[in-house]
Amino acid sequence: MASSSGLRLLGGRRIAGSPEKALIASASEIYMARGCDLCFPGRKAVVFVTGLCDDSCFYCPVSREKLGRDVFYVNEVRVSSVDEALAEVARIGARGASLTGGDPLVAFHRTVELVNAFKEYFGPGFHLHLYTSGRRLTAEAAIALWRAGLDEVRIHPTEPSLLSRVGLVRRHTGMSVGVEMPIAPGMEALAIEAVRAVERFGGDFVNLNEMEIVEPNARALLARGYTESRLRPFTVRGSLEAALRVLEWAAENSRVPVHFCPASFKDSIQTGNRMRTSAHLDAYWYEEPTASGTLVWGEVRGSNAPEGLGERRGSTILLPPDEALLSYIARRYGGEAFIVEAHPTPDRSPIVSERRVD
Repeated sequence: MASSSGLRLLGGRRIAGSPEKALIASASEIYMARGCDLCFPGRKAVVFVTGLCDDSCFYCPVSREKLGRDVFYVNEVRVSSVDEALAEVARIGARGASLTGGDPLVAFHRTVELVNAFKEYFGPGFHLHLYTSGRRLTAEAAIALWRAGLDEVRIHPTEPSLLSRVGLVRRHTGMSVGVEMPIAPGMEALAIEAVRAVERFGGDFVNLNEMEIVEPNARALLARGYTESRLRPFTVRGSLEAALRVLEWAAENSRVPVHFCPASFKDSIQTGNRMRTSAHLDAYWYEEPTASGTLVWGEVRGSNAPEGLGERRGSTILLPPDEALLSYIARRYGGEAFIVEAHPTPDRSPIVSERRVD
């Protein structure tokens, strides 16, 4: 399957792409997992099924508010039920979802219920992929997920023995399966072992994520000698170079497609695309989407304007972000006028900026 990402071959070698968007080593055509194809344009919702997990990875970037807690989010919006998760995914117009955590299999019944609900509501073409260490991935669990409608499993091997779960999924189901793991100096051997295992078991791909250095994992990374890259902010120094060593090995020694995903791509491109889509789909009549994926609107607070003028929320009137209009209403009926910019979440938070209009 060829990727729709527009990657180009570098110097005729079998490594394609760029360090800013993606790098792929592939024996033939450029290939990425279907879940990655949808992530590129930001068309996948991120469903954080639970913060519970059987492993304690020193590089885990999950926040303290989530890790180790049975909490449930869709794209950073807290939800409390499968129905609320469906509503949030529908609101942003996603064409698929990734199920992550923690480890979704710790909350196995919730995960199966989610897969069933997504497929029933959005249809069989709605693509679902799941991340798990594989520690709880038995044959029975894999079959149950496949029958519920899961399309793709990504094994995060916290130890080499868990690579065998690729074979388990391949033997017992028709799901796509591969390995996804972070990469940094010192992790090349495990990554190469993952490529070999995926090839041996008949898996489909290996994804290498540039290791991030963020507040939740910074202390543990620094204690192990990892430092932040000067050229690639919030990433571990040498992560890109480690990925390139694995990609070069894979290009010469394996037919398994190996994909390197840069942290900057996730932060600036993938998330931005998802927010822009959400902003356009969920904008109220008085809101204007911006190029950066936020929403802008006007507010006149504490006004005595008559009913029917704008959208009322208590003593605040919501209007399009037209400075002349806002200024006129504030002068005519009293109150203070503002232009507000926020993220396209259901409650329009966090606020990005707020500017008073004279």
